Amino acid sequence: MSRPFISVCIPAYNRAALLPQVLDSIVAQDFTDWECVVAEDVSREREEIRAVVERYAAAHPGKFRLHLNPQTLGYDGNFRKLVELARGQYVFILGNDDFVAEGALRAVHAGVQRHGEVGAVLRSYTFFVGDPSNTVQVSRYYPTERVFPAGRSAILACYRRFVSVSGVVFHRDAAAAAATAEWDGLLFYQQWLVGAVLAKKPLLFLPEILAHFRRGGTPEFGTAAAEQGRFTPGVQPLDTHLKLVEALFTIADGVERETGLTGIAEDIRVDFGRYSYPTLREFAGRSRPELWRAYRAFSRLGLNASPWYHMWFAALMLIGVRGMEALAQVVRRVLGHTPNFTAAVR
Repeated sequence: MSRPFISVCIPAYNRAALLPQVLDSIVAQDFTDWECVVAEDVSREREEIRAVVERYAAAHPGKFRLHLNPQTLGYDGNFRKLVELARGQYVFILGNDDFVAEGALRAVHAGVQRHGEVGAVLRSYTFFVGDPSNTVQVSRYYPTERVFPAGRSAILACYRRFVSVSGVVFHRDAAAAAATAEWDGLLFYQQWLVGAVLAKKPLLFLPEILAHFRRGGTPEFGTAAAEQGRFTPGVQPLDTHLKLVEALFTIADGVERETGLTGIAEDIRVDFGRYSYPTLREFAGRSRPELWRAYRAFSRLGLNASPWYHMWFAALMLIGVRGMEALAQVVRRVLGHTPNFTAAVR
């Protein structure tokens, strides 16, 4: 059997009712050289997920495959399992309640044809509420297509921007070669792959929208053995956010150690400080005392390495979330893309 160009990989855990819409977004693509792999991670809706995937596999022979994990691997382990299972030259990771954008797979294929083999694709995407047509935000990092050479610039351009996973594209064999369980339970396996893969291969940015992200929903991490004791399913208090940021920086230290790129971990910390507004916004929406506690806590983790961190805090204290969101939308419309504060990757 010939190898497909791309494997759309879905880590499945509950949300079976949404899965048909997710799979429909793949079937609707105007590009046919794909397969879809679903890895179910022992959720309470396993049988419902099995029924959905088997129905699509019967309707589209050779396109859909289902893997049932014998035990819960958790986010990182299931991500790694999907890369292992994928037969495509590239893997396109898709959350189990998000959508592949119209024309996305063709856009990835065309970009790779223009530029040759790349380690990853940095995507543009939207956030929606309820239905993908109800777009509430467009995230596009640059106005036009571009390639970052392997190494520091590719990693910096991508590390923070791969925190949200849908639409993340990696070179499958390079990702498989970097497989490790070292970061299981930290919930950011893709950050490890950013460092390990892009240290050796270039990064391609595409301005086309590749994925639609569903805004809202309840996180369900915390059930796998590697996640227990760190996270509680359905709960995201301040200490959970602190653990997530700490995990990102722990992996950054590992990337520096593995790649030998001196100072890359500190560069990543500074970059997160520059773009810490979404992190602080979460707490500004609760109360000013909660925002103040978060500001002090994240400072201790190193986000205060950038002056932008202090500016975001002050702005949220002064004009609040609504004022900042309105201002951000105006800036995005004027620029046509998300503002870029990182000089090294402009």
